[in-house]
Amino acid sequence: MEKKTRSGYGSYRRTIQRIRNPKAEKDAYNEWNYSKFRLWQLTDYDKVIFIDADLLILRNIDFLFRMPEISATGNNGTLFNSGVMVIEPCNCTFQLLMEHVNEIESYNGGDQGYLNEVFTWWHRIPKHMNFLKHFWVGDEDDVKRKKTELFGAEPPILYVLHYLGMKPWLCYRDYDCNFNSDIFIEFATD
Repeated sequence: MEKKTRSGYGSYRRTIQRIRNPKAEKDAYNEWNYSKFRLWQLTDYDKVIFIDADLLILRNIDFLFRMPEISATGNNGTLFNSGVMVIEPCNCTFQLLMEHVNEIESYNGGDQGYLNEVFTWWHRIPKHMNFLKHFWVGDEDDVKRKKTELFGAEPPILYVLHYLGMKPWLCYRDYDCNFNSDIFIEFATD
């Protein structure tokens, strides 16, 4: 977490009380991901850029601080990805999120689906700000070529790379272990 001071930015860690997703099964991947709602309690900040832990920052993204709440990249025409978000902390928004956790259904069972139900309006930032790393099995050659250009560009074109499927730090040094699983093979790269 970055805190703006007169001399620039400084990092520090804040311990929070986790928020359980009431619709998640015990020990499921999404059991505690409603803890992300605590972002709105960081009211000593005007703005927060949230970045999921499975992202790789390739270029400076400070300009996102000039974007309004909620700014995010789209998964498709109407839904946003909650892996990179610009938010404006507010205790009222936190209360709104908490008051409806038992009523609102998340389309994906997690925080992203819930937030998309609550924030039906949002500001789109370009896909290269949160580029979802995957090569779909059915991609046409020209799409694969474009993705290869994006990954290999020097200097980088992408600002943030978002790993889907098995994370590289869980795999081997020179092997993408997404190839080992039928449900993750679409996220594998060569």
